[in-house]
Amino acid sequence: MASREAFNQCLVLPILLLNCFVLLGQCGRPHNTEGEDLVTETCKHTLHFQVCISSLRSVPSSSKASDLKVLAEIALNLSTAYAADTLSYVHELQPNSSAANNIYVSRCLRDCEEEFSEAIENLQDSKQALGNGDCDQVDTLVSAAMSDAQTCEDGFKDMKNEDSYSTSPLTERNRYFSELCSNALAITKLLV
Repeated sequence: MASREAFNQCLVLPILLLNCFVLLGQCGRPHNTEGEDLVTETCKHTLHFQVCISSLRSVPSSSKASDLKVLAEIALNLSTAYAADTLSYVHELQPNSSAANNIYVSRCLRDCEEEFSEAIENLQDSKQALGNGDCDQVDTLVSAAMSDAQTCEDGFKDMKNEDSYSTSPLTERNRYFSELCSNALAITKLLV
């Protein structure tokens, strides 16, 4: 009787483990649900679904994307383009902050210029890492780009201790940039 139980346990355990591996292999990967395209399926795995849908669909080639790597590339390109646009916006704001003689805002904007320049560099490097199939490096570089935007925002929060406090003119841009990057990370993680 004891040998029969041992035999059953030896049979049941591998079957359970096989089922677990099959189920784990299916977790996180979008499945082709009838009536849904790859963009919708993929965006369901992000934290910012609406931002994911609207940003990816703003790129016409996303509707023809046949795999996740293409969508990950598009998401990284969108993040990079938005960072570049934000950097241009920072350049536009700088003369206005100097004219207002607000040295603290001007200093924060200079810091933001540096942070977004680094973010762009990190995102460009992440596209190369994605091309090489190094998803861990993509994760590191995109996370660093998100930290760059947060550092920019934190500079304005630190001004609360200064005499001349001003709210950040970049709060909404920093938030949206972080959401784009978060979505790019989520899509890249589906490739693993």
